[in-house]
Amino acid sequence: MAYSSQGRAKAQRHPHSQWKRYLLSALATLFACSALIFHNAANASPVGDLNKQGEGEMTYLFWTLYNAELYTTPTRSEQALKIEYYRDIDSKDLVDATQDQWEKLGYSDSKIKSWIAPLYEMWPNVKQGSTLTIRVSENQQSQFYFDEQPIGTITDTQFGQAFLSIWLSENTSEPKLRQQLLGLNK
Repeated sequence: MAYSSQGRAKAQRHPHSQWKRYLLSALATLFACSALIFHNAANASPVGDLNKQGEGEMTYLFWTLYNAELYTTPTRSEQALKIEYYRDIDSKDLVDATQDQWEKLGYSDSKIKSWIAPLYEMWPNVKQGSTLTIRVSENQQSQFYFDEQPIGTITDTQFGQAFLSIWLSENTSEPKLRQQLLGLNK
């Protein structure tokens, strides 16, 4: 390959210009990779790193209200419940139904009141196709997501398991759905 003497002379006069180009190229590549990683982390699914254990549909009378999916780690140290709604439901109705289920499961009024208050603030109205997900971490922090976007965290370490017990307790009002979520009817 032939080099022009003019280009070689220019490179010799500015020996740092080639390093500057390499440095700028490396910085541009690093910036692009960082932006891609940040974009992927911001759009990561709240259940993406968990394994689906089971799923089922909640039916009330003649209506199918939602599809629920349970996700866990192999040791069950983290769990997530993702609900996709088939109907529009007001957030107050969702919170009231949660309160009713906790009362049926025998939780104390004081605990229920402390758990319900943040849900009234956090949960939006759901539309057909909306998803509401809770992820209970290994340290028992409960993170809620609406349509895959974080909407709030509850730090009470008893909350997550109490919330999941609505579906997973042996005393649930929906034993068939429990069986499906736990993958017990395969």
